Amino acid sequence: MATRDIRKALHWGAFFVCWCFVLPVLADGCVMPVGAEPVTSRFVIDGDTLELGDGRRVRLIGINAPETGKQGKPSEPFANAAKTRLQTLVQAADIRLVVGVEAKDRYGRTLGHLFDADGKNIEEQLLRDGMGFALAVPPNLALIQCHGDAERHARQIKQGVWQQSPVIEAAQVRKGGFQIITGRIESTSRAGGYVWLELDGSVVLRVGKRDRHYFGSLELDGLLGRRVEARGWVIDRRGNSSVKAGYKPFMLPLRHPVMLELE
Repeated sequence: MATRDIRKALHWGAFFVCWCFVLPVLADGCVMPVGAEPVTSRFVIDGDTLELGDGRRVRLIGINAPETGKQGKPSEPFANAAKTRLQTLVQAADIRLVVGVEAKDRYGRTLGHLFDADGKNIEEQLLRDGMGFALAVPPNLALIQCHGDAERHARQIKQGVWQQSPVIEAAQVRKGGFQIITGRIESTSRAGGYVWLELDGSVVLRVGKRDRHYFGSLELDGLLGRRVEARGWVIDRRGNSSVKAGYKPFMLPLRHPVMLELE
């Protein structure tokens, strides 16, 4: 582990109960478990979603690939490359599916991990190739360790989506959707059962009630003035009449500590 990563791990250890102990049994690397279900791919929809031969649509766990163009909107950089890479990885007849602890998303898609004939995790391969961004959405946390390692590899060698940094300053956020943002924490608070971390600029980070236990004992005072990098789906609150005047127009819910890093 690099010195910088060790410093990060030690620093976060002061704030969070180690999440390693709450992960399911797949946490030992991206190892395919016994009993993975044999499946076939009918067609690939985009870089993180496909339809199986039995008609199920599978949203891959632990990765967010660039969006393909829809309704007249252009595709994001590397969206087509990610789709093509996933097509290549699943074209073999022998692929395996492991459904997540949370088995369905709000769109009715199956949430799962895919493995190839050699037992290699397909999301890990996509992330290592720079074909998407690692993420953690509880309770589907089984492979966050190796997914994070795979993304770090791509980021270090500027592969795929990391060829040009996708990270933007909090002050430059102008829309909702998945983003990786950076900024300095200028204030912290607890209200309504939530933890709020306001960044300089137009974004506030929020740790929700249902996810607080993943963060352990969060020492807010220790975060004041620190620069952080956060990722997730930004919510545009500008049209929400319930948001009071003077509040940050954009909110980024943090579901898990790996979605927030000290710089």
